[in-house]
Amino acid sequence: MTDPSRTADIRDSIFDHEMFDAGNIKSGYMLEAIRYVEATWAFAAADIAEELDRMESEGLVLRRTGFGGDVRQYWESTKAGKIAREMRWQQVGKRHAALSAHAASTEDLVIALVASGGNQDEREPTAGLDAEALSVYLARLGEEVCKTSLETLIARGVVRRNDEDMLGWPFRLMLTADGLRQYAQSVVPQLGLLPPATILARNQSEQLPFGDLGLDAVLADNLKYRWEEAERCTGARAWLAATALYGSILEVVLPPWLAQDVERAMGTRAAPRDRKNQARPLEDWSPAALISVAVELGHIDEGLGRYAHALRESRNLIHPDRQIRERSIPDQGTTAISKQVVQAVLATRVRKIRETDLSDRRVSEA
Repeated sequence: MTDPSRTADIRDSIFDHEMFDAGNIKSGYMLEAIRYVEATWAFAAADIAEELDRMESEGLVLRRTGFGGDVRQYWESTKAGKIAREMRWQQVGKRHAALSAHAASTEDLVIALVASGGNQDEREPTAGLDAEALSVYLARLGEEVCKTSLETLIARGVVRRNDEDMLGWPFRLMLTADGLRQYAQSVVPQLGLLPPATILARNQSEQLPFGDLGLDAVLADNLKYRWEEAERCTGARAWLAATALYGSILEVVLPPWLAQDVERAMGTRAAPRDRKNQARPLEDWSPAALISVAVELGHIDEGLGRYAHALRESRNLIHPDRQIRERSIPDQGTTAISKQVVQAVLATRVRKIRETDLSDRRVSEA
């Protein structure tokens, strides 16, 4: 039986290929070229080929053969495939939340997309945004709405077509000076963008609500900084640094959580003890003990606890002697799992706090 989650992972890895970029007008990629995308490395060539067959049946890609005697197969994305990738990226938070926010003005969205030039960072070079890409990014609004909004902005002198090349195609969209001013002074604050990140950058709301963890404000800010630093390390492919930072967040969050139920924590089987069989002070507990006690108390389930222990082991590779001895090098997969573990633990913590608050309110109202 096909595992739906695995199938989704394989498709996401294929979606990472440039053929699905909204403004891509190239065509014809062999399977080998698609497998150069790092996200596909976790899967066998047969897995990728099988998923491409499935995507072809759904109209997301086309299969071509070469000319003349070339019998090799080539793949290209359909517009439906580009839209499917874009909708998926918005769903999983790989775009800023404003792009899919129903309250956002269509004209503001168009201005922000043109300002992006199709890039996630304003500092990346661009010749403008492919006009056809608008109806991909804003597929939920429909082509007619996109076209009408664009024409309105052009008439107002906010957007211009950069179509002065010999053929006049494909049309590239650029902001005028007035458009750039409107983007910086109005659209950016209205949509909550954080330049130089554009509206096509990762969803900023993905950053976890550290202020809701019941921690000291200074500590919450530090955790937020660590999370953002880990994200920057991930972007730079510094997998060891990113994994270590995610692990450090986990180690900081667990002690105050257990301190709120310290008597039960001290009485658990996993609590570290001295020679007199007395529980050691909480501040002396190792990360391994913190995780084990959190599991024993039911703060986190056993499955998540196992992943948390794995993250702890990966985090310890920050020590050179440990890494050399174990000959272990964290990779993209290690970092991704580490991030998910921390997200899951923090989400559990927030949920527990809210459940406790709700229970307290019910008691007080009784």
